[in-house]
Amino acid sequence: MTAAVPAVTIIIPTLGLRERSTSLQVAIESALAQTGVRPTVVVVLNGAKRSADVERALREDRRVTLLVRDARGLPSALAAGRAMVETPWFTALDDDDFLLPGALQLRVRALEERTDCAAVITNGYRRNGAGDELHVKPDSGVHADPLRAMLTGNWFLPGSWLCRTELVGVEVFEEMPSFLECTYLALRIATEHPIVWRDTPTVVYSVGSPAAESLSRAYVLGQVDGLRRIIALDLPEDVRRALRSRIAGAYHAAADHERMAGALRAAWRWHGASLLQPSGWRYLAFTRHLLRDAVRPRS
Repeated sequence: MTAAVPAVTIIIPTLGLRERSTSLQVAIESALAQTGVRPTVVVVLNGAKRSADVERALREDRRVTLLVRDARGLPSALAAGRAMVETPWFTALDDDDFLLPGALQLRVRALEERTDCAAVITNGYRRNGAGDELHVKPDSGVHADPLRAMLTGNWFLPGSWLCRTELVGVEVFEEMPSFLECTYLALRIATEHPIVWRDTPTVVYSVGSPAAESLSRAYVLGQVDGLRRIIALDLPEDVRRALRSRIAGAYHAAADHERMAGALRAAWRWHGASLLQPSGWRYLAFTRHLLRDAVRPRS
């Protein structure tokens, strides 16, 4: 008897922006073209500023399941998509990334071999103007100790993973912060379940796409909340301590961003908070920049 073809759901959250319509289509096609599995593509169109043309094209594409939401936000979009999953396996893919051929079959096989694991995470390529670069270098230590390997580099690329549906529920995404979401998701799953790492690249992650959230003010200011949500996880104490030491830097980055934007009152608040954190004394010298700006004549 021929074994059933594994069914996999691919959740693609998107703001539906016109400038990312081409990359969105590439992402969809890369998911639908996966061999060795039966892909179900769920596109979550979230945000009231979506392009009417993009929405129309998605509604006309009978190969995908479309969910339209006016609320904007990646965690809620992923949670909404996860709530629609009816297959044994699921993953997610950003609208400016794409899966490599055979990606999902490789991941399913990895979890079929490791029935104790809730998720498989694979390597991938980071693509920028200079070309493609392997995301995780050899001997990174992810396989042996994923939690502590995260302290030297985030090994969890968007679109690089596959979860066992029965073990990873909607609540994981509902409780995810808006930023540092990949770090949170990786550590949340890895602290609650065994995971398996595969060094084979299965996804191409695009750096610096149009309207990328990582370039926004919200991203800079959201690092503190993201870190606090991460250190609240059930982490080993040495990992929690190392991550907690980064909060001062996140406060400082927010202070510097607001100073450069001319929002001195907000910059002072962020700076004061950075000084109260462990190792926050490193940013004491930044006070002189704020004082200098405070007395500088306004043009």
